[in-house]
Amino acid sequence: MCFASTRCATVEPGNTWDLAPFCGRSSCVVSEDQPPRLLELVEDCGPLPLANPKCKLDTDATNKTAPFPGCCPIFTCEDGVKLEYPELPAPTEDDKKEEEKEQAKA
Repeated sequence: MCFASTRCATVEPGNTWDLAPFCGRSSCVVSEDQPPRLLELVEDCGPLPLANPKCKLDTDATNKTAPFPGCCPIFTCEDGVKLEYPELPAPTEDDKKEEEKEQAKA
């Protein structure tokens, strides 16, 4: 069983739960490695777009209390303008080695 801290409850593998008051959803999944482990797969709205004076948060269209993904922010841009998002760094070799060490401990 996974522990859903936003609900203070346990969740069976294969089930999902809302992350209110945050905008997201989690799923309890069983890893494919051996021995199998329980993992929490988190989905959220992703990074906010880069600041752009020609794009604004549409507060009328954004519903912060809707279930995910309906709670994600909605932006409106001037004609011909597209939102740009920050590039997320790729995992480094050191990150990968650290993850392998953690998996070996489990």
